[in-house]
Amino acid sequence: ITSFSFQWGSRTTNQYQYCENENVDDYSALGQSASPRIKKRHSSGDLGIIHREKSDVIDSKLHSKDEPLCRQTTVSVVVDDSIDFIAAGIEAIIEDQVTSRFRAEQLSSWNLLTRTRYSFQYINWKLTVLWATGFLFRYLILVPIRIVLFLIGLSIMCSACYIAGIIPNQKVKKFISRQVMLFSMRIFSRSFSSIIRFHDQGNRAKKGGICVANHTSPIDVMILSCDNCYAMIGQKQGGLLGFIQNALSRAEHHIWFERGEAADRRKVFRLKEHVEDENKLPIIIFPEGTCINNTSVMMFKKGSFEVGSTIYPIAMKYDSRLTDAFWNSSEQSYGEYLWRMMTSWAIICDVWYLPAMSKEEGEDAIAFARRVKRAIAKKGGLVDLEWDGALKRERVSSKLVQLQQKLYYDRLTRTTTINNLSQEDLRTDVLDIMQVR
Repeated sequence: ITSFSFQWGSRTTNQYQYCENENVDDYSALGQSASPRIKKRHSSGDLGIIHREKSDVIDSKLHSKDEPLCRQTTVSVVVDDSIDFIAAGIEAIIEDQVTSRFRAEQLSSWNLLTRTRYSFQYINWKLTVLWATGFLFRYLILVPIRIVLFLIGLSIMCSACYIAGIIPNQKVKKFISRQVMLFSMRIFSRSFSSIIRFHDQGNRAKKGGICVANHTSPIDVMILSCDNCYAMIGQKQGGLLGFIQNALSRAEHHIWFERGEAADRRKVFRLKEHVEDENKLPIIIFPEGTCINNTSVMMFKKGSFEVGSTIYPIAMKYDSRLTDAFWNSSEQSYGEYLWRMMTSWAIICDVWYLPAMSKEEGEDAIAFARRVKRAIAKKGGLVDLEWDGALKRERVSSKLVQLQQKLYYDRLTRTTTINNLSQEDLRTDVLDIMQVR
């Protein structure tokens, strides 16, 4: 009943067209049939703390290819750019584009349905009664039912995978494992009251190939596997997630690697070997390499795009009104994350299958990955970022610093007379500027 209610509400909202800063009266005056409209919701992460003016200016300067009619002196351009660099640095300190993607997305206000914080804060008795009623309903009614469904799905999947693993006939083994996978994943989705809307299903992968999608949480695989069967590639995990990985490997061919092997060429070789076998399932990959809070798409690792196979892009967008599906692996274990999902109201997700994409002539793996990433971000309504998701746990690499230095040097060679000056001329220009100041 609860799942049906959430699904009805989701369909009702989906019939409306979202508008942002639009005048509905002007639209209707054009004589067009206007469908019901509601104002588009914004999370606090979308609203932002500041207007990033200088950061955009610096980005435009570094990536522009225009050459001025009259070149300026190198020192004058450097001094002028330094002011923008300082302002952009202050903007990054206040609110950068990276670290905010590794924190849970926050709605601009509580909508009476999202999961509340553990720490209770008294505001008034009406909200207290509403909060307590929702708390008791979720924990005393929804959670027991969901736990039973989850255990049933886990038992069916593990036992069926074990049985399928000992069947010698490959056709029978493949048929059983794939039917059981669809069945058990749909039971898992019901244990979270999941509402999943699949779009453009004619574009989904049938045999072989590589499917790539943006990554928000470990349940991304569960969401996608409710509609199609996939082979999986990922890092070996411990605990409950590791147990599930071992069970899945009994029935189908999956690729699990150690953290230190993630950047190894052997991973690409194993991936290529899998894709070239048409009898194996299409493989699902999350090229970002880490979970992002579903507000943006970060840099895709190029390894998945070096294989040369057809890529089937998939865009996933969660609705945060009833729960936040983002997994912050730095703060939560997998078990804690599952418990938080089970004690939330429901998971709503839209999945878009994009047309298959292939590498174009003369296109390298990095450019191909960026093109696929842009298509996914555009379809899912996400922010397209070039930052590496590895910054979640690591410092900025020296290669990235050198890349920014090269971009700025290219700007200087394009807009100044730096190529025509000797070192003595450069020192003289610097002294002249210092004396003027």
